[in-house]
Amino acid sequence: MVRGILKKHWFTIALLLIVLIAIARRNLRFETVETPALTEPANTEKYTDNRSASRGAALLQLAGDATNARVSMPVVDESTAVAFLQRFGRVAVAEQEKFGIPASVLLACAYVNSFAGQRACAVEANNYLALRCAASWDGPTAVCSGACFRKYNSAWESIRDFNFYLIRCDWYPGLKEKAGKDWRAWVKGLAANQMSDVEHAGAEMERVIEAYRLFELD
Repeated sequence: MVRGILKKHWFTIALLLIVLIAIARRNLRFETVETPALTEPANTEKYTDNRSASRGAALLQLAGDATNARVSMPVVDESTAVAFLQRFGRVAVAEQEKFGIPASVLLACAYVNSFAGQRACAVEANNYLALRCAASWDGPTAVCSGACFRKYNSAWESIRDFNFYLIRCDWYPGLKEKAGKDWRAWVKGLAANQMSDVEHAGAEMERVIEAYRLFELD
């Protein structure tokens, strides 16, 4: 009886087996794909132009904006803060391995500059470091809160562009050599070179690093 059924419906059974095998192989591939936040796009070098990286202050240059007004860090509720740090913690560690910038510092800088992901430039332009439209920037842009910001396809691209920018600043080698693994020295160096438009950015970064023990990521 079974043999008769197999003989009569052999084509349908074979087709089902092929479909099941294809599904199983596809699921296996999905399980081995890297986390999107850590996958580098093929064109990462296009974001930061060498011409724009001579000074840290160039980050705050605006295309058509009359002033570089400072902004105040708003109060961030605990759940939002924790969610942000958990989301980007592993990314910051991976970037530290590639560029040498302490994960705690990079994570705190993104936290402060994006208001833990709540700032308009982060929500509307995936710009988590609040990088402005410098004169040489020829990538996508977005106007957020009346100012021009660089626009990215993902939060990861924003973080990677920030790192590319930093390593091309003329003051960066000296800071890296002097600060070493001292996260406090890194924070002071970034603040001194105007890597944020947030008022008291250095103090805000230190507060976040200490409150959430981000230095344990370094």
